Amino acid sequence: MRGPLLIVLFALLLAGCGGEKTVSPTGPVVGPLPTAGKADPAAGKKVYNDNGCGACHTYGPAGSSGTVGPDLDKFLKGKDATFVKTSIVDPSAFIEKGYTNAMPAGYGSQIDSGSMADLVAFLTQK
Repeated sequence: MRGPLLIVLFALLLAGCGGEKTVSPTGPVVGPLPTAGKADPAAGKKVYNDNGCGACHTYGPAGSSGTVGPDLDKFLKGKDATFVKTSIVDPSAFIEKGYTNAMPAGYGSQIDSGSMADLVAFLTQK
């Protein structure tokens, strides 16, 4: 009886071995904003600043005063998280009157989903 049990335990042990390799996502993160956990607007401010958003946009909470893109203090007033995320990942979805689409289209694949949720939380904070 002890032999078969040892064989099963050995097989289970082998099944879990060999996991030294780290696996990473291989493509852009797409889809809805994460619902588990809570987005962090303070972390979103860092995402905003680290990705150079303030070079083009004015946004009071970030202390930015760029003028190439729309003034986010005005443009985002009353907009929900879905609109804000869409505007980042698909900048051609809506172009504010008087502006051309100069925003790079690659932000959706450059910012991971957690950071995107934080950025959106920062941009939609009341």
